[in-house]
Amino acid sequence: MSDDMLGRGLRLLTTLSRHPEGLGVSAAARAAQLPVSSAHRLLARMTEEGFVVHDSSARTYALGLRALELAHGFHRTPAGFNHLLGPMRQLAERTGLVVIAGILDGDQVLLVRSVQGSQHLQLRSDEGTRNPWHATSLGKALVAARPEADQERLLAGPLPRSAPNTLSDPAELRAELARVRKLGWAEAEEENERGVRSIALCVPAADPDGGPPQLALSLGATVVLTGREELHDMVPLLQTTAREAAAYGR
Repeated sequence: MSDDMLGRGLRLLTTLSRHPEGLGVSAAARAAQLPVSSAHRLLARMTEEGFVVHDSSARTYALGLRALELAHGFHRTPAGFNHLLGPMRQLAERTGLVVIAGILDGDQVLLVRSVQGSQHLQLRSDEGTRNPWHATSLGKALVAARPEADQERLLAGPLPRSAPNTLSDPAELRAELARVRKLGWAEAEEENERGVRSIALCVPAADPDGGPPQLALSLGATVVLTGREELHDMVPLLQTTAREAAAYGR
C-alpha cells in the first residue's frame, strides 16, 4: 500500500471514529475529502481486515473490533497515560466525581483518560471524545498556559456555542484566560453541556523549560448534586493530584 493510500485509509478511520452511528460510502468519502471510488475500495479492504464493519441493511460502515484492539493497545504503551490512573482513581474515590485528563489537539480538547466517581449521576466522559477548547475547563486551562500568539490564533478561530452559557466572544474569552492564569485553574459553568460544571488545571510539565504543559486534569460534576463553591473547595485536591501525576510521569 502506498503512502498516499495509507494516509487515505487513516483519514477514513478517523472520520468513522467521529460518527459512531456509521456512514454510507458517499458520506464517508465526503467527510474524509476522498473520491467515492477510493473510499469504497478502502472501506471494503478495511472491512476484510476487521477494522471496519458493514451494515448491509443500513448500508453504512462503522469502526470494527480491530479498531478497539488498537485503542486498548495504545493505553498499554508508554504514551498511553497509564501513569495518570493511580492519582486519578484516588481523587475520584475521595470526591465521588469523575476525573478527566485531556490534551489540546488543534482547537479541540481530546479526552485521553477518564475515571468515574461514586455519585449516582455521572457525566459522559468517554476517552477519545473531543470538545471545543473554549467551552471546557480543560481547554481553558491548557490554552491559558500557552504563549500569547497561540492564544490569539485560537481566539481568532471558530468559537461555536455548545450551550447557552458558552463564551464565544473573543474579548470575553481573553479576559477569562487572564483570570485562569491569575488563579492557576479554570472552570466551566454549563458551558459545554447543560447541567454540568467543572474545574481544571494543568499537570506541571516534566521540563519547565521545554514549553507549556501539554496535559490537564479536571473534576466534573452535575449542578444538581455539587454546588459551585463546593467544587471550588476541591481545587487543592485537584492540585495535589496534578503534582502526583507529574511525579509519576517522570
